[in-house]
Amino acid sequence: MPTRPQIPSTTPPAGMAGQIVAFSRLLKEAGLRPHPRAVVDACRAVDAVGVDDRERMYWALRANLVADRERFDAFDRLYHLFWDEGVDRLPPRETARLGAVPVYAPAPTPPTPGGAAGPPGVDAAGGTTRDEILVRRDLRDLAPDEDARLREILLALLARLTTRPGRRHRPTLHGRRLAMRRLLRENARYGGEILRLVHREKKITRRRIALLGDVSGSMNPYNRFFLLLAHALGRHDPDADVYAFSTRLFHLTEFLRERDAVRAVERVMEQTSGWSGGTRIGECLASFNRWQERRGRLRGAVVVIFSDGWDRGDPAVLRREVIRLRSAAARVYWLNPLKGDPDYRPLCRGMAAALPYLDGFYPAHNVESFARFARQVTRARR
Repeated sequence: MPTRPQIPSTTPPAGMAGQIVAFSRLLKEAGLRPHPRAVVDACRAVDAVGVDDRERMYWALRANLVADRERFDAFDRLYHLFWDEGVDRLPPRETARLGAVPVYAPAPTPPTPGGAAGPPGVDAAGGTTRDEILVRRDLRDLAPDEDARLREILLALLARLTTRPGRRHRPTLHGRRLAMRRLLRENARYGGEILRLVHREKKITRRRIALLGDVSGSMNPYNRFFLLLAHALGRHDPDADVYAFSTRLFHLTEFLRERDAVRAVERVMEQTSGWSGGTRIGECLASFNRWQERRGRLRGAVVVIFSDGWDRGDPAVLRREVIRLRSAAARVYWLNPLKGDPDYRPLCRGMAAALPYLDGFYPAHNVESFARFARQVTRARR
């Protein structure tokens, strides 16, 4: 359970009910949009549990103001901003940042030499949180001791990629749409008076995802990030397929089922050969297409290719296989670490051959760029 933000020791003059209403307004600005009835319930819940017990107050607010599990991390971040830092309005720049990058619960900081612990997730200077530094750092500069936290962040991002709103609806306590038929049935006992509202929301369904990572020599600095991403995906979604490619295709799904990420990476390195060599993306995609079509797993799937696009094979083969892949899969996205450079242009023949037939082409030089990709894909699906 993440460390909860500290609550100020003194209650502001506006009173606790006024502060909860202001906090719900902050949630609304960030896109969480709690229902007015939920705000009233939150005031009653906090009045029942009291403000002396910080843990109970946190759970009382979260249980009433957040109905979607995917927004718990955003709630934690906003809770920290409001109750610890005293931020009651988000400036436009902060709103844009929260809308572009997923927010995470801050990690606890070690105690200071004086014995008092600093604010959760904030450095000694009282500035940027460690998670914010981690998501903005180039993937080539990540230290091995940051792998555990990086994996937690990747799991939160993968939840966006592997789920999508379905076509069917389910009843919910607070939602944007009314379930009219159910509403009329529920209120028939009251003689036609609408005394009880019934809302509905779309069911969340899983989307099959296939991840292909380039492990050629030019992608050596990013291999560790790819393996962490692949292991997190394998643990998060057992139905996902993970492949690596250089001059040939490697199927990594079975190797990455290990609970321990370090052991999973060791198994991959022990039982596969041909890493850090040349790149034949077209031939590897041909093998991938044949294998997936034989198993019937491409229909409705999302394919994510993590590569810099440098290819020694025939561009015509790559173009043909990308078109073949695009015709079978639901979406094909390409993540390129080099695209993070403002001066980058997709001029290499492999990238130029594949680019016109992709559903999206995104940078992947740090975790923040990967987070932006996950959020844009989620917004496009909705």
